[in-house]
Amino acid sequence: MASKNNTAGSSAADARERARQIADRQSRRSSGRPLGLILGIVALVLAIALIIGLVVWQNSKAKIPESGPVPASANQYGGITLNKERIAQNTSDVKERDLSTLPPAPEEPDTSKTPLGVVDKDKAATNGKPVQLVILQDFECVHCADFEKENADAIKKAVDAGKVEVEYRNLNFLDKATPDQYSSRSANAAYLVAEQVSPDQYMEFSQEMFTHQGSGGLSNQEIADIANKHGASITADDLDENTYRPMVNVATRESVTNGVAGTPSIFVDGARYEKGKFSDTLQKAIDAKDAKAKASTVKDSKAKDEKKK
Repeated sequence: MASKNNTAGSSAADARERARQIADRQSRRSSGRPLGLILGIVALVLAIALIIGLVVWQNSKAKIPESGPVPASANQYGGITLNKERIAQNTSDVKERDLSTLPPAPEEPDTSKTPLGVVDKDKAATNGKPVQLVILQDFECVHCADFEKENADAIKKAVDAGKVEVEYRNLNFLDKATPDQYSSRSANAAYLVAEQVSPDQYMEFSQEMFTHQGSGGLSNQEIADIANKHGASITADDLDENTYRPMVNVATRESVTNGVAGTPSIFVDGARYEKGKFSDTLQKAIDAKDAKAKASTVKDSKAKDEKKK
């Protein structure tokens, strides 16, 4: 009897143990999957939150105010002006520009208009100044790079000879063509460079920048390296400040509002250059101004002779 009881007790104990083991396995199976799933979801949520946080941080870092200072190296329209002696400094009539004060850019610019600050073409021939060459460009623009490659040397030669005063307005039409607003960042850098270097150094900086056009956008460190190669003392941190990005936005909006539909847009003594060999157009303007100056000198000389009589 005792043997039967012992056997029954042992069997019951074994059954309970097997049941416990089965229950334990079932518990692990049923609870393990949800736990793994939960942990996976948590990890995914954390990853998404991290990405969102980085994006927000980057956007807040790159958020450009509507108002900002006019660079010392620019006029109030955002133009960097060079002659044979220097880059013009502190020529703006105002210290700051504010994008919010400008009208919205038209969908279709009226190209019969002339950008502000461009000389009146009817008065240019007799103003007694070098030919005014205004180039509205974008460092990410392939056509601007082509124009620079073809004409930079001729422009530099004319500037060095005192025949031409060139004004560069660097715009940001192609910010959307790169993931990190390269057009704006390079234009911002150009202002900083122009505050520190000679006309020749600035033009050499600009030429080298255009050799990287279409590369997807240089980093601020790479831009700083090019700037320093051409006489400036600039760091990536300086460029990260985006000091003159508001001015770039203003110059671009104002250009579109006043007839600039794309880059490069070029004005030679107030006349829009549209076709033909550019070097011929520039030389024609130089010759016309020289002829006017010579005629004026002859006229003055005759007037003096008449007075002597």
